Amino acid sequence: MITDRSQRWRERRSLFVDDTSVIDPRLYAVDLVEAEIARAFVARHHYLATYPAAHLAAGLFGPGPGGRASLAGIAVFGVPAVGAVVTAHTGFAEPERGCVLARLLCLPSVAGNGESFFVSRAFRLLRRERPSIEAVVSYSDPRFGHVGQVYAALSGAYRGISRPRTVWRVGATTVSERTLSKIRGGERGAGGGVDRLRALGMPPPLRGEDPARWLERLKRTGRLVRARQAGLFTYCFELTRTARSRGRTLPRLAYPRPDAAWRPAATAPSEPA
Repeated sequence: MITDRSQRWRERRSLFVDDTSVIDPRLYAVDLVEAEIARAFVARHHYLATYPAAHLAAGLFGPGPGGRASLAGIAVFGVPAVGAVVTAHTGFAEPERGCVLARLLCLPSVAGNGESFFVSRAFRLLRRERPSIEAVVSYSDPRFGHVGQVYAALSGAYRGISRPRTVWRVGATTVSERTLSKIRGGERGAGGGVDRLRALGMPPPLRGEDPARWLERLKRTGRLVRARQAGLFTYCFELTRTARSRGRTLPRLAYPRPDAAWRPAATAPSEPA
């Protein structure tokens, strides 16, 4: 997609800025960010306010008030809900050799071309800190105006559009099936899942209430709502020579055009919840 505007986010609101400026690398830096700082930044600004299970978070630091560097962007490299996210799009049979770019945002203050500058350097950090990860899968959600312009600019391999799927939502926020499964089964991480739902405004389980019954009560009372989610644009970044070799047998399609954003011409394997 070719456009003269970039979509940015502030306070969970979409803003478009003209690409009339070009980022000056001397004014920006990319470095690791502690999980709690990244979590707070995502909760404040990203349209998906929840923080995913993450390998690491990279921050974009740029000019701030008083000439001091301030956090102006976040890239979160997440653990996929299931290994098929990696194996379907990278060519690796081992899910641990890939991850997902689960959150990406830049504030409106970032100069033009900021996303591609940021993500390319975040990939370097990922390779340095997690050398076993050789490929990154990312999705663009057309519901929020995303077609993956920055991913095309970085020469990501476009795999197509995932199949529509049924999801559970609290308001506009999708709750992953993996989170619900952990709660139902009392698995490791179930407490975090309960905390996430409560942070979205859900009432706590009653004293002695079985977690599975609690979820059913939330669904029955309309707090957890079933919805049909449209397909997502699917990209893969092959960060090593081995990854590029493994990906040769997978689709590398033409990047989506604006007038095709809602009418998929190709279908990629569905993104698991």
